[in-house]
Amino acid sequence: MPCQALKIGKGLVRIDDQNFHLLDENIPLNITDTKLSIGFTFSDETAGADTFLTPQQAVITLSTDNVESEMYLYPSLVEGKVYEVNVPIARISKLLLSQEKIHITVISGDPIDSSLNAILKAGTLNPSSKLRAEKSVDFPPRFGVKDEIHHIFRQDPKNLPGFISTNFVFLLLLSLFVLFLSWNYFEAANIDNSSKFNPVVYIFLGSVLAFEYYFFDYYCGTSIFKSLKRFTITGIFALYFGTKALKDMYRLRSQNLR
Repeated sequence: MPCQALKIGKGLVRIDDQNFHLLDENIPLNITDTKLSIGFTFSDETAGADTFLTPQQAVITLSTDNVESEMYLYPSLVEGKVYEVNVPIARISKLLLSQEKIHITVISGDPIDSSLNAILKAGTLNPSSKLRAEKSVDFPPRFGVKDEIHHIFRQDPKNLPGFISTNFVFLLLLSLFVLFLSWNYFEAANIDNSSKFNPVVYIFLGSVLAFEYYFFDYYCGTSIFKSLKRFTITGIFALYFGTKALKDMYRLRSQNLR
C-alpha cells in the first residue's frame, strides 16, 4: 500500500452568511451569530489537489487553552468526498464561548488504512468581547480550593445561669421560713417549749438546714459529685436523728407540751 500524507484539502467555515477558510487563525464569532457550519475534504499531500481521501471516521473538536473542556462534532460525508456538519451556536458550551480563542481540530481514523489516522490542526474561532461577557460562567465552589474548616467545640456550662440560681436559692430560703412559720401558726410545734426538746431535735433541724445549704452551694457552682456526697452523708444522719426527733415530739405531744 503506498504511503500517504493526510491533510485537509479544501475547508470552509460558514457563520450564518459569512464564509471563512477553515485554516484561518482569526475567524470572528459575534453575539448575533446563530449558526456554525464546517465543511472540508481530505487529500494526499503527495498527490494532486483533486485527490480525495475518505477515512471511515472523522470528528471535529472545539477546544480552548484555558478550560479543560472539549466539544465533539460528527460530520456527515456528502457526495462521497465532503465532510460537513452544522451546529447552532447556542449549543456550543458556554465554557468555550467565554474564552478568547476556540481551536478547531479535525481527527480522522480508519480501521483498515492506518495512513488515514491523523490529528490535524485547523483554524481558530475568536468570540467577541460581548459574546464572552454574555456566556461568562461562574464556576461552582467545588471547582476551587475551599477554606479550611475549623470546628470550635464548646464545653457545656458547668453552672446554671445566674438568674436561675438566684431565684432558686431565694425560693429555698422562703420555703424554709414559711415552714417554721406554719409550724408555729398551726401549733405543730410550740416554740415556747423549745428548751424541753431533746438535743436530737436540734440535730435533725440542723440536718435540714444543711440540706438547704447544700442546695444553695450547688446552684452557686459546687460540682454535682461533691453535692451528692454531702447529701448522702447528711441524709444518713437526718434519717437517724429524724426518727429520734419524731419520738421525742411524740413524747412531748403525749405530755401536751408539743
